[in-house]
Amino acid sequence: MRFKKKKKLPYGGIKNINLYLEKKYKGKPVMVDRGKTLIINRQSMQEITGRKANNCTLVAISRILMYYRIRMRKTGIDRNIGDIYRKVEAIGAEYGYTDAKGVVPIFVDDIVEEAFEMYGYKAKCKGHYIWSFEKQVKREIAAGRPVIMNIARGFYKNHTVTVIGYRIYSVNGKEYPILAVADGWNKGVHYIDYNAFARDFTQAVFGSFNTTIVT
Repeated sequence: MRFKKKKKLPYGGIKNINLYLEKKYKGKPVMVDRGKTLIINRQSMQEITGRKANNCTLVAISRILMYYRIRMRKTGIDRNIGDIYRKVEAIGAEYGYTDAKGVVPIFVDDIVEEAFEMYGYKAKCKGHYIWSFEKQVKREIAAGRPVIMNIARGFYKNHTVTVIGYRIYSVNGKEYPILAVADGWNKGVHYIDYNAFARDFTQAVFGSFNTTIVT
């Protein structure tokens, strides 16, 4: 007799957090920290750019620029995210971006900094290849700074999302941080189980976070 191996729930693309946690961890979830969710553009990549391409990283950068324009009053930045994107894409092309290949994550810092500089602002963007929820997510979101998350494996394989918030739930006495993201594939907010992403080698683990401070 053959036994079918149970499929693991994917760490990302989550819409109903409570239902996901209940199925994944076999218990009733209780929110222990409402955290914070930033108000930021949540359109899909296709809505922003008007075409299908591997431009998730450039879209995430464009979202952040738009966020700083509206929420942080950096009014030198274009009003329209489509206009922002076109300028970011031109910078990305200088670092090897193509619609087919996308952007190599090690160049994210340079593209972000050049994009802000183009608009007359100084930004310090840093890629983190050893990361933690407390430092690269909770601290940054609490400070009102969205984070670029590059993911190598699993549900969001070879994809970049914008981390815009977090919540923390408890199931059977154990805490589970949940990331709120604008994932670009669809409009709106979706969620990532941080523990499943960060600790399960069969699903993810490999990735990086880019934090940005603008002055």
